[in-house]
Amino acid sequence: MKLQGSIHRFSLASVLQFLAQNAATGVLEVRDSQEYGFIYLVDGQVEGISLPITDELLGTRLLKAGCLSEQQLAQVLAEDAALTAGQKRLKPLGQRLVEKGFTSAASVREVMRRQILDEVFELAHWRNGVFRYDEPEEMPVFQLAIRSNVHSLLINAQRRIEQGERASKTGGGAGSEVCYACPLESDCSAAIKAKYLKQDVCLWRKMSALEDDGPSKPPDVDQLWRSTVQEPRPVVLDAKLGWD
Repeated sequence: MKLQGSIHRFSLASVLQFLAQNAATGVLEVRDSQEYGFIYLVDGQVEGISLPITDELLGTRLLKAGCLSEQQLAQVLAEDAALTAGQKRLKPLGQRLVEKGFTSAASVREVMRRQILDEVFELAHWRNGVFRYDEPEEMPVFQLAIRSNVHSLLINAQRRIEQGERASKTGGGAGSEVCYACPLESDCSAAIKAKYLKQDVCLWRKMSALEDDGPSKPPDVDQLWRSTVQEPRPVVLDAKLGWD
């Protein structure tokens, strides 16, 4: 199953609920003008979330929770410099910390659980951008995985919103669904946007918010955890699905 759509039409909460109901196993990529990230699902449950720009790193959270010393964290991060990206994916930071005896698997899982709650809370505030769901041939293996129920995560996020808690990320500006992928955004101007930028379409560049083959920001995001085999084009979600 492959899906893609615009977040202002279909909230990320609705998309996650749909994937949970269908017991989906795959990667939901989300992007807007300020942030990008990946939500990893296994059998309709959240296995992990990565929001590189607004994430508070796991090591920092463990340090603040008193589960790790500054010296231990510094040692592991120094060793990270010699690892390739592939090696880091095969053995994430939390697993390496446990193997070294610096902290316990229970402590890592608890901090990861809290981190996922915070990440879903951040995602609940997204109003602009695009999403794309894919089912790659090889999913990342989380040795210290947290199987989080989507419904429970969304209830927690909604409760925090109702209590007035603010997200750390500010909302994307108008037109970000189109502009996030535009290679000439720096050459654009407010006057051009006012004249040519319509909902989901830039008439100046003749491009839509949902382009399969267009450039993207940040670079190489499309290649992360994706199959190298050419597959059918994704389904573009539209109003006929009847989501709220």
